[in-house]
Amino acid sequence: MKVSKTEPVKIPDYPEMLWDKPRIKVAMVEDSSGFGETLAACLKHQPEFEFQGGVRTVQDALKRLPLWQPNIVLLDLGLPDGTGIDVLRALSPTMTQSSFIILTVFEDDATIREALSSGAVGYMLKRSGWRSIVEGVKLAAGGGSPLDAQIARRLLEVWRFRGPQEHQKFQDLPELTAKENELMRQMTLTGDSVKHVSEAMGLTYATVRTYIRRIYVKLGVHNRSQAERKLLSLNQDKSQQASEFPPLAD
Repeated sequence: MKVSKTEPVKIPDYPEMLWDKPRIKVAMVEDSSGFGETLAACLKHQPEFEFQGGVRTVQDALKRLPLWQPNIVLLDLGLPDGTGIDVLRALSPTMTQSSFIILTVFEDDATIREALSSGAVGYMLKRSGWRSIVEGVKLAAGGGSPLDAQIARRLLEVWRFRGPQEHQKFQDLPELTAKENELMRQMTLTGDSVKHVSEAMGLTYATVRTYIRRIYVKLGVHNRSQAERKLLSLNQDKSQQASEFPPLAD
């Protein structure tokens, strides 16, 4: 008896031919050639996507993205001639039909807040994996906000700490000088970048950086997120103590 062999299923060269719905137009701003090429290949392989192309600099992004009008922009933060924040601030107010997703290695609280407040609808880390990135694009195209799991948890922690205290005066940290405490309050309450903090306080960028380094040493921390959390935790503890021991009546 002759047994017939089953022919292997061939994957077509153009997977989009199997997709009969409007595709999601995706563009990329990424200066890393290795990561960018791999990401582009991954996006092109998705039948739901129409990959429009990628650029590597802020200037190219400002020129090409308004012409392409993508549905989704995957945006790196560290670019040769600026940052992804520069792209967001320049384009998000006018490119209202495009959703910008940050795709980066930076995960400090200040950068996350600055990106989201500048117009990003999502924030993902490059180490998330290709499947998560693809799902994030689909989520954003459907009106959602893709967030890396670690980013979402950190945002929740910041909201939990800051929410009840945002209109209250922070207690000073005893380890810091008056100027250092003022700087800490400014950074924690606003979430501004070092540049914006220096402008608000009337100090040079270098002076603020010097203050920040001293603060890290005095508090025994290594980055801004840890310093802010120490300040927020101290004030939360003081607030809880005040509620447990109300002042005596006259």
